[in-house]
Amino acid sequence: TQDVAAELLKIAPEGLDVVLEGVGGQMLKTALGSLGPKGRLLQVGYISEYPHNKNREAEAAHHGEDTASLFWKAETIHRADQVIYGNAWPKDFGLVMAKKDRVLGLHKEGKLVSLVDSAEVFSGLGEVPAAVEWMLTGKAIDRKSGGGYLKSSLGPRIEHTAPMSKARSF
Repeated sequence: TQDVAAELLKIAPEGLDVVLEGVGGQMLKTALGSLGPKGRLLQVGYISEYPHNKNREAEAAHHGEDTASLFWKAETIHRADQVIYGNAWPKDFGLVMAKKDRVLGLHKEGKLVSLVDSAEVFSGLGEVPAAVEWMLTGKAIDRKSGGGYLKSSLGPRIEHTAPMSKARSF
């Protein structure tokens, strides 16, 4: 059982300088509570609060931020010397859409297949460095010669089943 806030406190007792956060909910609360006095947080998503999650309202209740507005309106929030930046997407969404169309086109043609690597399973925050190392070995990538496609791993499978604890408050 691991307490994410406690583990982050061990790594950065004075608080984190920079956080990229894409989960929202309890994880956003933990990240905000773990920021240093002059820390910066870039919200890159809030998947635990997306419509597909039947518990999205409970997740959103964990923190006091309007994550949808923060993300989609690319807002910037100042909390004393801390700064929370929403959404790093370019203002010209056409630039993003062109790349999206290319990726979806490759997928439709069968030239790009995404999967989660299950060859190795890593458990807990302590194994994140090993999981990243595994991903960088290239063993998580299956290239089929002559088939004309690439199966790319989204990354190693990291299991986390411990409940999140309350983040430290400011």
